Amino acid sequence: EGRFHRALPAEICDGCSHLLELRDVKGTCLDARLELTPFELTPWPALLEHGPPPFPDHLHPLVREQHRSLTTWLQWSHAWGLPLPPQLARLHHLLVEANGDGSSISPLVPPLRLPTSDNPEVSIVIPAHNHYAVTRRCLLALAFAPTQVPFEVIVVDDGSTDGTSEALQHDVEGCRSIRHDRALGFNQACHSGADLARGQFLVLLNNDTQPCCRWLEELLEPFRRWPATGVVGAQLIFPNGRLQESGGIVWGNGEPWNYGRGGNPYDPKVTYTRQVDYVSGAALAIPLALWQEVGGFSAEFAPAYFEDTDLAFKVRQLHRQVRCAPLARVVHHEGTTSGIDTHDTASVKRLQGEHAPLFRQKWRHALIPSGEPSSEQAERHKDRGIVGRALVLDHAPPRPDRDAGSQAALMEMELLQSLGWKVTFVPANLAWLGGYSEELQRRGIESIHAPFVLSVEQFLRERGREFELIYITRYTTVRDHIAALKDLAPKARLLFCNADLHYLRELRQVLAAGLEGAERERALETVAQTRREELQVMDQVDLTLSYSAVERNLIEVDSLGRAQTAPCPWVVDTVASSAPLEPREGLAFLGSYRHPPNVDAIEAFLAEVWPLLRRQHPELVLHVYGSDLPQELAQVWGSHPGVRVEGWIAQTSAVYDNHRVFIAPLRCGAGLKGKVIAALARGVPQVLSPLAAEGTELRDGDEVFIADSPSAWVDHITVLLQDDAVWQQMSHRALVHCRSRYSRERGVALMAGALQQLGLPMLEER
Repeated sequence: EGRFHRALPAEICDGCSHLLELRDVKGTCLDARLELTPFELTPWPALLEHGPPPFPDHLHPLVREQHRSLTTWLQWSHAWGLPLPPQLARLHHLLVEANGDGSSISPLVPPLRLPTSDNPEVSIVIPAHNHYAVTRRCLLALAFAPTQVPFEVIVVDDGSTDGTSEALQHDVEGCRSIRHDRALGFNQACHSGADLARGQFLVLLNNDTQPCCRWLEELLEPFRRWPATGVVGAQLIFPNGRLQESGGIVWGNGEPWNYGRGGNPYDPKVTYTRQVDYVSGAALAIPLALWQEVGGFSAEFAPAYFEDTDLAFKVRQLHRQVRCAPLARVVHHEGTTSGIDTHDTASVKRLQGEHAPLFRQKWRHALIPSGEPSSEQAERHKDRGIVGRALVLDHAPPRPDRDAGSQAALMEMELLQSLGWKVTFVPANLAWLGGYSEELQRRGIESIHAPFVLSVEQFLRERGREFELIYITRYTTVRDHIAALKDLAPKARLLFCNADLHYLRELRQVLAAGLEGAERERALETVAQTRREELQVMDQVDLTLSYSAVERNLIEVDSLGRAQTAPCPWVVDTVASSAPLEPREGLAFLGSYRHPPNVDAIEAFLAEVWPLLRRQHPELVLHVYGSDLPQELAQVWGSHPGVRVEGWIAQTSAVYDNHRVFIAPLRCGAGLKGKVIAALARGVPQVLSPLAAEGTELRDGDEVFIADSPSAWVDHITVLLQDDAVWQQMSHRALVHCRSRYSRERGVALMAGALQQLGLPMLEER
């Protein structure tokens, strides 16, 4: 086997990521990978010892997390006027210094002031035995890591002989502490701290850790999202940037494993919230009441080791869940207090081996058969509490603040999860979209992206056989990947979500455009080709979901009954009552302007209806909201009297709560209109075109007004502007209709029906 070396061109040695390809003389690609190409090769320890700081950001793995903290503080200060921590620059300097070689430690003058609260939501308990510099570094990290969760800090000095308690009193303000006269061990130290806790949640934190940006928000998120959650653990990272653990597995023989140890902490396999067997006590959250109910750590595992694994099993025995939240990142300098050698008789670490048979005997009835521990087996056993594995394939990651389709995609994945399915999401473009992709991970969805995978086919080749269900949105996505899906995921049932009938939408666009002659014929041939492709896709999948009964009927007719269909759920949270009427004003429209029907709707409304409305209501204002609006269109629309182009808005509830009437004057398009359902859910009366109301079962004059002519638009809007009683009545009926048709309970039932139609399992209790 031959080897060769080739120097990289100087122009790409810039510390940035580059796609490197190796091709033969014929141009065939032999290898391709994304690499960070450095501009220096000096080892980090040597640079730290011999070079003066500051160093370039990419050189040390902890710098990335420190940079995130700094930018988050600045963003919060700019966006919301939140005060920056006192002496932020000094905090950063001290933290960088604490992560150095230890030869230089600046005194804490003035003392470190922890941003603690008198009314904490979280009580952070930090056991400490000697190594005061390590504890100090942890407290510096706590002060530096941005969080808006009110917390208190309780340091338990477990019989230290290095003056830890005295140093704490001198160096740190805002910290409560308790001291043991002699070392009682991690187990008892946690109990002593918990006895002083005042927060709703107890967080146990090793003193040799460094919490990172927004760690508390991420640690608490699973409790809010999944109420049955009992324990949550952080993702632990080694100081060199490698992964220490992202949740734990307990094998059938009782042996615990740190999942992902030594791997990449950004690998999609380890970055999504999931149920696990146990989490490490180095950074663990539990409701204080639950801690007290289970009796905390069991005394038989004192002074340390297996107490956290045992706690997870006790919590699960009460039908509560244990989760790892990998976006809660905590750096762990493993073994500072207890050591790392299990054979050292002077080290507490030796108890790890002694407590293993005790744990195995205690929980033998709860151990799940798993075969011999191995990395391959770990991939099959890392997810607990699931009945199957679903791959969700779409063209791009959902952006729920940009379009209703993204909101629907998120909800459909959540419905699959609620029925017991582990969801892996693969966007065809393999994009990682920052906060959008992190939101998927936060929701417990494995989000695949480049460079970990470089094509959908590669992913299917490597993992296709693990899935029992493949859920695909958009017919073009199915069309492009159906051959690979059939070949590389042979046991999976194919469930196709037809967001809307593309050929129906295209036909309506042609008709609305008023094309004639040869141009019309060419456009209709394009529609016919789309129709052939779309129906062929439906013939190749096992089941087609559609939001609209109108479109399901059309599919049945056009496919001659060959396509199997079922209703696709649409779920929204309906408010108890609409926002008050009195401060509302004007009309509102919302849409993504990448979607041609929305552009057509506003242009037609401004041309045909708006002049008539302004004659009757000269002070009336139309507010146009939405994403991806071209500047030239915004200028044209904004030139109309009374039209305010508001553009993108982060909280769409303001669109529905601040205005008197919502309009949807759509002339073309297909499928259920997300904006219409969202407006129903907020109780704002609407005037809709017949097409906008299609598939909703909304009744004209009852839950909404439906207008089929310019004069009807003017009449209906005038009624809602002038008659408060009609407005209130329509608002109430809209909310009632929304609760009956688009509730979460109905959505779960519809998705369960689809799975049942495919012969797939689901959780019995949901």
